Amino acid sequence: MLTISNLKKQYSNKNILNGVELKIEKGEILGFVGANGAGKTTTLNSITGILNPDEGTIMINGLTASDDLEYKKQFFFIPDTVNVFKNVSGYDWISFMLKLYDQEQTEKLSYFVEQFSMEKAIHKPMGTYSYGMLHKMALIAAFTIEPPIIIMDEPLNGLDPRAVMTFKDCVKNYVKEGGTVFFSTHLLDIAEKICSTVAILKDGKIILHEDIQKVMGEENTLESIFMERQRE
Repeated sequence: MLTISNLKKQYSNKNILNGVELKIEKGEILGFVGANGAGKTTTLNSITGILNPDEGTIMINGLTASDDLEYKKQFFFIPDTVNVFKNVSGYDWISFMLKLYDQEQTEKLSYFVEQFSMEKAIHKPMGTYSYGMLHKMALIAAFTIEPPIIIMDEPLNGLDPRAVMTFKDCVKNYVKEGGTVFFSTHLLDIAEKICSTVAILKDGKIILHEDIQKVMGEENTLESIFMERQRE
């Protein structure tokens, strides 16, 4: 599904990624965790083509960034900050996104709009949306498009409790239908409940990628595992 090999990135002579190695299989819900500055966002931006890594290879379903549009159609990316044209309505924005993925408006769109309680807002300019509403619209687009993998950077930021519950349900259903999820988060208790696997990034390297239940065992929490690994 997604393979990252020897990924390296440097900013101002400072190494951010130091040879990231990660393989995500179809059907995984991977929680990507790490301290601030560990390189999580840099990794995600490298996968999605926002940044060009200094070294390394990234493949999704056998395709690389050199495959251009076909590569980009393998994923939908939700960044930490969703930037949009402020005068465009949510409906028109999603319609445009669907066309990029060669899809038409479907009943799925109406379903997810209802699930995330955006019926009244979807025809309003996105410049009037709150931070959380922008994330809801991005999630609606992702689950409607249903690409092979959804990649997200802190997708739960700004979501109200009901939207978090909806997010959980949508992720589980999406994976049941054959999808894969890769998202970074600082909310370890949420990751513990949603994710099937966890990857910990420290000092620009993956120090753990394991089945979440296996790594926690019967007595540990994801938070305790994370803190233990940070002290090593």
